[in-house]
Amino acid sequence: MTAPSPNQPSDTSSPHPLRTKDEEDRQVLSERPANLRGKSLRAFLERHVLPHVQTPAQYLGGELNQVVKDHATAKVKVALAFPDTYAMGMSSLGMKILYHVWNEQPGTLCERVFAPWPDFEARLREHGLPLYSLETFTPLREFDVVAFSVAYELGFANLLTMLDLGGIPLRSAQRDASHPLAILGGHAAFNPEPVADFIDIVCVGEGEELAVELTARLAELKPLGLSREELLYRLAREVRGLYVPRFYRVEHAADGRVAGVEAARPQLPLPVPRRVVRDFEHAPFPTRPPVPYVETVFERYAIEIMRGCVNGCRFCQAGMIVRPQRQRSPERILELAKAGYEATGFDEIGLLSLSSSDYAGIAELAKRLNDCFAPLGVSLSFPSLRVGTVLATLPKELGRTRKAGLTIAPEAATERLRRVINKPVSDEHLLAACREAYRHGFDQVKLYFMLGLPGETDDDLRAIGDLAARISFARMEVRGRKAKVTVSASNFVPKPGTPFQWAPMLSKDEWRRRQNLVRESCRLGTIRCKFHDVEVSYLEGVFSRGDRRLGAALESAWRKGARFDGWDDQLKLEAWQAAFRECGLDPDWFALRERALDETLPWVAVSDTVSPGFLKREWAKSRELRVTPSCADAAKDPCQLCDACERSPHYERKDAAPPAR
Repeated sequence: MTAPSPNQPSDTSSPHPLRTKDEEDRQVLSERPANLRGKSLRAFLERHVLPHVQTPAQYLGGELNQVVKDHATAKVKVALAFPDTYAMGMSSLGMKILYHVWNEQPGTLCERVFAPWPDFEARLREHGLPLYSLETFTPLREFDVVAFSVAYELGFANLLTMLDLGGIPLRSAQRDASHPLAILGGHAAFNPEPVADFIDIVCVGEGEELAVELTARLAELKPLGLSREELLYRLAREVRGLYVPRFYRVEHAADGRVAGVEAARPQLPLPVPRRVVRDFEHAPFPTRPPVPYVETVFERYAIEIMRGCVNGCRFCQAGMIVRPQRQRSPERILELAKAGYEATGFDEIGLLSLSSSDYAGIAELAKRLNDCFAPLGVSLSFPSLRVGTVLATLPKELGRTRKAGLTIAPEAATERLRRVINKPVSDEHLLAACREAYRHGFDQVKLYFMLGLPGETDDDLRAIGDLAARISFARMEVRGRKAKVTVSASNFVPKPGTPFQWAPMLSKDEWRRRQNLVRESCRLGTIRCKFHDVEVSYLEGVFSRGDRRLGAALESAWRKGARFDGWDDQLKLEAWQAAFRECGLDPDWFALRERALDETLPWVAVSDTVSPGFLKREWAKSRELRVTPSCADAAKDPCQLCDACERSPHYERKDAAPPAR
């Protein structure tokens, strides 16, 4: 990612035509900036801060469909925090779902806050201003809960920025009953240990039901005047799916490995069970999300048509931890699409899932949506699609409106390596899908690959260029011209909760060598290559499988200026290098080494969705090039015993019964 371009300064004319600018300045400045809130804070920002920062509109709120509730009557006030830019956070479906879920609850108030870009952070600090919510310009410290939705590990430094600017002590141990509860959720919460010292509560699993139960119980406990310690203990004991790191002791062996984890207080679960939304059909879903008035990453109304995955790609964290697969009915999806379009006016509807082409009846669903929306000029979009026989039927429907490029994720260019990662698709299926897309007017294809997968050879890398060329030439068979092909190659980072969580990761030099090899193989003029920054991927690898000791390095790097580490042009490599030296930690030890199967992994206090035995079997099968069939083939294949659903004879629903109070 790169930094956004500056916008023109916002209008600085007086919002009160009957008063002069000097009179307004005197009124606003009669209060200390740190004490400003609400309208007075907004007035100060519009006068003294926003004219000097990039994209000032992202800090003003006021969008269509934003929800403003009364602070005076709310029993629980939640600041929903996204530790990245407004443009990223407003494209997050998870943020929209939680915003909807909490604001639908009587007595619960939820407002949004996003990480400030460095120029805005600097201005806030210069004037002593607090970080605030967009809906009412309320400082973060005045909420009961600051709930961080963190998609991946490189948002951790921004999390510290938001706590600090919000007037909240960085470390959980430094907070008392007057401070908000800092809560972590999202995929990065699967291994929360690197931020365990900064977070009060980790929400384990899916949030629609857990979020409601958490704030409902908090509303009951608040009037009791409990100490912070007792409040956290009651929540951890009484609401399933809450992990409170301070109540779990971690022991380390002499070589640094985790020797063991134990609960420090009675009646606490170990591991903490993951929450799963069983009734996905009727799970709450936002049909009136706030509509941004600045450009965001995805300009569309997104519908989650399916959750979970049946395929079991061995590198994919989401495909493992978000099991089992659940689908919304076509009727429910059509209902949501109509309501969302009427409330937002977006001219694109995104059908989101981990593998939308595996949705039962996806072609018919696309046809029904197109019949409804194509006459209105509204197009359909899918995330990257899995190669298979179903994929060849989709381009006809995708091409009925705007013809964007087709995006496919083969991940590996040889069928051998696809067997290693359990994605056994053939080149012919991929080429057939592309030919069908070309017949319906598509002229561009984007291919996603991963570099550094276990078992990868130089021949696998050279095959990327060969496969891309074949896909480009395939258009000549139906349209007479080669297609434009973009090869997007990310770097494989082992993720917790996957069969590859024990795998070694490549060094930065080896990643660069392999990137050059791929670049040399893509010589055809119609092929363009894009690579992920190896420094960013390396830091992600450090934290992906890191333990609680990394918290000291995180805080040190943050104090040295680390911000927006996932953005190529913002990563401050020297700050991280100095922080690791200062804390006596070797980042290679966390990132590169292969883990032994009997090693206690740092995230052991948080339960896996699938069984550890299944993950170990899959790790062994990858080395033997053995494929595990899709759960969708249940009629002809026996259950693979991942223990994520009722099909497994060993399945145990850990989150079913509420705990005793």
